[in-house]
Amino acid sequence: MRYLVFLSLCAFALYAATAEDIYKIYKTKGINAVEDFLKKEFESKEVKEVPVKEVKKEKEEPKEPIVKLGQKKQAKLKAPSEKESMSRDYWLKQLKGVDVSYGYYEDVESLIVCEKDKKRCEVYHNEDDGLKLIRTHDVIMGKSGDKVKRGDLKTPIGVYEITKRFKPMDQFYGPLAFVLSYPNLFDVLRGKNGDGIWIHGMPIDGKDRDDRTKGCVAFENNNLLTLDTEINAESAMIIIGESKIPKMTRENVATILTEVYKWQRAWKVNDINAYLNFYSNDFKKSDGSGKVQFSNMKKQIFSRKENKTILFEHMSVAPYPTLDDRKLFKISFFQTYKSPSFSSKGEKELYVEMVGDKMQILAEK
Repeated sequence: MRYLVFLSLCAFALYAATAEDIYKIYKTKGINAVEDFLKKEFESKEVKEVPVKEVKKEKEEPKEPIVKLGQKKQAKLKAPSEKESMSRDYWLKQLKGVDVSYGYYEDVESLIVCEKDKKRCEVYHNEDDGLKLIRTHDVIMGKSGDKVKRGDLKTPIGVYEITKRFKPMDQFYGPLAFVLSYPNLFDVLRGKNGDGIWIHGMPIDGKDRDDRTKGCVAFENNNLLTLDTEINAESAMIIIGESKIPKMTRENVATILTEVYKWQRAWKVNDINAYLNFYSNDFKKSDGSGKVQFSNMKKQIFSRKENKTILFEHMSVAPYPTLDDRKLFKISFFQTYKSPSFSSKGEKELYVEMVGDKMQILAEK
């Protein structure tokens, strides 16, 4: 009977010792020695398994929070009265606790902030309390300096929207691409040209890409697919700077919003002098005409003394990177304009420079 027990135990013990080892113990020391040997082996195995399980448990990484795209954006502020809209203190109060480090966005869901010298892009999601950093991606971009002309291999410096998401026909650009709105109005009015600036991936066949692109922003393919889950391409803005983009404060944003609504008020009540004082001497319209022609046209319209309704909605204020120390911003919103002689609705863009606490409009669309 003991011999049968011995054979059974041998079968279970093959993972710890060979049958030959057990047989030698049996021949030299007897069945009792074999039982003692097997008992020690089983006890040793049980002790070893405990810390292994604990180590595995410790190495489990917490799941990353899910970015819920298409959900509630930044808490929409109640529409201010005309008096409130022109009060800096009002805006300071409204912006309390809101992260406006890279701008203020009422109707933009996703923001990508890129630094050319560090070759990285930060992805932000716009939430109730402002901008929340989701992830930082390493990227490849063009040569240093601002893009000026087609073929200079430079990634443009400025603020752009994503105008299209698509799958490239050429596998060289990876599995996915996003078209950027370069050149924007400000670019065109400064004589910059070129087009076809994308966010895209790497060659699908695995071939190496040059250390620079032809002006685009290139992601590793896996990171590009991750980016696609992190942003809403239909409601996204990208800021590209040569180096670190100076962060804004709520004081900066409050001052700019106050100036925008003072400009709106002057426009509404036909105060031509106050209105034109918001325009830089370097101002250009989208058709390329300068401040003199613009002023003459506005003086004629304001002289009619028409009652106007002018509404601004979905306001955005983005810092506009430069290679010098100018404090430029892109302001965009949805405008509704009504007067007895004319009415319109549509997106409005202002490119402005802050000189002290005063807004100077450089370009308008």
